[in-house]
Amino acid sequence: MKLTMKKFDIIQLLDESDLPLKNRIDSKGYYAPERPSLIPAEPLAEGEQYRFHFDMSKCVGCQCCVVACNEQNNNPAEVNWRRVGEIEGGTYPDTKKFHLSMACNHCLDPSCLTGCPTEAYIKLENGIVKHQAEECIGCGYCSWNCPYGVPQFNPDRRIVTKCDMCHGRLKEGQLPACIAACPEEAIQIEKVNVAEWRANHTQADAPHVPDSGITISTTRITLPPDVPATMLRANRHRIEPEQPHTSLIFMTVLTQLAVGGFLTLWLGELLSRRVAFLAPLRDFLAYGSMGMLSVTGLALFAAVFHLGRPVYAYKALRMWKRSWLSREVLSFAVFSHLGGAYALLELARHFWNWPIPRLGMDGLGAGVVISGLYGVYASAKIYLVPARPAWNTVRTPLRFFLTGFMLGPAFALALYGLCGSVAAGPALSFLAVSAAAGLLQLAVLLSRLFSLQAAASDEMYASSFLLIHRFRKLFLARLALLTLGSFVFPLILTLGLRDGEAGRWACVALSLLSFAFSLAGEFAGRYLFFVTVVPKNMPGSFFTKGGAH
Repeated sequence: MKLTMKKFDIIQLLDESDLPLKNRIDSKGYYAPERPSLIPAEPLAEGEQYRFHFDMSKCVGCQCCVVACNEQNNNPAEVNWRRVGEIEGGTYPDTKKFHLSMACNHCLDPSCLTGCPTEAYIKLENGIVKHQAEECIGCGYCSWNCPYGVPQFNPDRRIVTKCDMCHGRLKEGQLPACIAACPEEAIQIEKVNVAEWRANHTQADAPHVPDSGITISTTRITLPPDVPATMLRANRHRIEPEQPHTSLIFMTVLTQLAVGGFLTLWLGELLSRRVAFLAPLRDFLAYGSMGMLSVTGLALFAAVFHLGRPVYAYKALRMWKRSWLSREVLSFAVFSHLGGAYALLELARHFWNWPIPRLGMDGLGAGVVISGLYGVYASAKIYLVPARPAWNTVRTPLRFFLTGFMLGPAFALALYGLCGSVAAGPALSFLAVSAAAGLLQLAVLLSRLFSLQAAASDEMYASSFLLIHRFRKLFLARLALLTLGSFVFPLILTLGLRDGEAGRWACVALSLLSFAFSLAGEFAGRYLFFVTVVPKNMPGSFFTKGGAH
């Protein structure tokens, strides 16, 4: 039985947030009740959760679901919790185009939740993966982890946001906005048995949709019966670089430099007691430690600017048992504090002759080095995510460690020359370590390029395309800087080592040039690391870049 109220009366009663419900007014001006088949009528049984079901054979690509979602959640135009992409295929004249509407998949193993350092995500009893805005610091790590590109940074709120299946509406028995707005009823909510779906989730797969096994997506996708054997993304021609994340470029390179420098100084001091030609390092340890501590402080200061809400940066320590980002923050916090204590005690021992036991200093130095090395490892683990294939290889941790082993000794040598006379033994030792690390770094870079070109995945091919076409000049410049900084200038320095004041300043000049070129090369390399990664995502439309944004 229809309600007796006319269209005008109903619109006056409905709130603006219920815009999708206003669209349920029929052609005669009466309210058309929601169809109960689009949401489950019975409550969830034990072991069940809610999920989306999308029927690709019904979707016409009208984008009503996208508009309704944005209106319901008051999102800016560039933030779309639900997106509509396109896939096409077939042979002329029998060609096909289909549309794919996707929001959050409320996965069984949500990577956004497991990677979050602040516990901003929770999985509710009904299976919905909900984002808690008050806990978010805007680091964006969840966006890197999600293979579907679901969490999106909201520039107005300075946090990441995502679909929650219109949790509030669903709880009241109302349809989510996207479902209520769809004229073809291509989207619906249904129940799923978690154990059965975990055992077999193939119905979550579709052409050019990331493998459901990465996070065990729960969205069920019904494909049309006439899908051609070969389908392509409509936006396959658009390969665009990612954001450079400038603050992270500085943070990662400088922390690795500091760790490599501390390791160089600590090992040098230990060996100087047994190896005669390293003995001059004992008087340099205090100065070198302060230099590395300064670099660490600068790196950690730069890292804060990556956050949308930097005032809440302390929250990143919460999930150290689960999140590699939390472990990175904790490790470098320990590294900086222990390194500060080490440097101050070395200064006190050097200038005021404090009777500090050498064994205690060795132990403290070991703590600095171990926490620093673990911090570099945690940094690398942040980027080892299946959603970004070009990062998700053993080369990422190798590159991070080699950056430290190359820049650390080079920086230590520059400081060594500035702080006093340059002895040939320590100088040659620093140069040898830095050059060896530089050679390995060059090998890793070239092997990465070849592996990208040989890979079968679309994302790896796109990364190689960006590297050798869009950023070809910068990549060649990066290789040139690495060669000059790690090999050419060190070789000239080695051949020209001389005693006396003139020889010392020549050594300082060449060591500074070597360090400056190597540092510039690593900054360029880290920039390329960020901008050339092509993430997994759902297909976009002809006019969109990476994913369906």
